[in-house]
Amino acid sequence: MGRFARSLALAKESYAVLRSNPQLTWFPVVSSMFTILLTISFMVPIYLSLGPKGFDDTKQFPPAYYAVMAVFYLCNYFIVIFFNTALVTCAHSGLSGGKVTFGEGIAMALKRLPSILGWTLIAATVGMILQMISERSGIIGKVVVALVGGAWNLITFFVIPVMVVERTSPVAAIKRSGSMLRTTWGENIIGTGGLGLIFFLLAMIAIIPIVLAFALGGGLIGLVAICGAVVYWLILATLGASLSGIYRTALYVYAATGEVPQAYSSQAMQEAFRQGKPNVINRLRRW
Repeated sequence: MGRFARSLALAKESYAVLRSNPQLTWFPVVSSMFTILLTISFMVPIYLSLGPKGFDDTKQFPPAYYAVMAVFYLCNYFIVIFFNTALVTCAHSGLSGGKVTFGEGIAMALKRLPSILGWTLIAATVGMILQMISERSGIIGKVVVALVGGAWNLITFFVIPVMVVERTSPVAAIKRSGSMLRTTWGENIIGTGGLGLIFFLLAMIAIIPIVLAFALGGGLIGLVAICGAVVYWLILATLGASLSGIYRTALYVYAATGEVPQAYSSQAMQEAFRQGKPNVINRLRRW
């Protein structure tokens, strides 16, 4: 309960930053729109790449499928990373009391385009390799892939803030991010997990009216309940993505400077990451 309360406090403080800079919500919204359009545009090429049997032949995918999926991964990762970069840029300014518009955030992200492209290539390649291994593995292999993917996400936790603020290359940002995670925060990321739990519980609330609507007979009432839930979930997803970007940027600022951003309390920020016993992250020091 202490960890949950601390995460709730950090979420409220992140929301205060978002309220003072409401244009930050546009980045996940526009990113989602582009991602949906990209997915729709790739539906036909992906289907055709599977060959005459289409989606029925799922045991072994042809080379054309992986080629199309590689392009899809690159485009999808680029969209996400580009708008996350713009969001982190604006969030970093907001944490110091400044305000940056959506257009200014996009313009600043464009200035970091070479680094964004480099990080996109690295992240998409790792993601594609892990996906391919997972598809060809049994249960144990999938578990190993999930663990490796989790470790990779931890190591690269601060890559975008490092690229934005310190203006480093993607490779240097990965090394810097891994170093910050190992030496500053220890092993357990509590804050981000707490934020995820908060939004998961909030998302579950929408299931209640759906269940009640179908218990009363469904029909039009059920359809309205489902539509309302979808809208509610989209709003939650937008808020969650925005708060996550703000929170990650705030953690980076504290990790890099040792100073707590003015919008956050010292105790909650200092305990967002707790030092624990050595684990896989500590063993990756050799990297």
